[in-house]
Amino acid sequence: MVGFVASLLSGCLSAPEQTTVASALPAPPKAGHASVNIGRPFGFNTSVFALPIEVDGKRLMSLPPGQYTTVDLPPGPHNVSSPDEYWTRVISGTPHPAQFTVEAGKSYYLLPKSWSEDGGYRYTMVGASVVPEKTGINHSTFSVQVTGANDAPPAEFRQLSFAKPQ
Repeated sequence: MVGFVASLLSGCLSAPEQTTVASALPAPPKAGHASVNIGRPFGFNTSVFALPIEVDGKRLMSLPPGQYTTVDLPPGPHNVSSPDEYWTRVISGTPHPAQFTVEAGKSYYLLPKSWSEDGGYRYTMVGASVVPEKTGINHSTFSVQVTGANDAPPAEFRQLSFAKPQ
């Protein structure tokens, strides 16, 4: 009986297997396109929830922390963002699109960028006392780094696992 309970507990404690994730460095872009690599490294302000990603207003995938994905895009202007929805604002703040123009043969690396602005004060009554609390409004976007097709990716990408777009 003890062995049965121990095997049940060990099964509960093991991490689920992820079949769509494999460690690899980003591949160079296919001919006539640019490679856009979107990463979510772990950090003190990284949510544990997957972040929805859109490219040119179309859903690409929900990207978990610690992973990156790649999409090949034709030359021209593009934008990468998260949808401006309640859940996205909870995860990473008010989203702002990263707008950039891609050139064929280049690799683009996007990493989350966030900032806060003063939202004013909120007041709470505690008994007969008024307690002010300074509030802030969080915002998010992606920083864009450009490299040649054969240049090494930014260091942050070497710590991420590849996730295939769904």
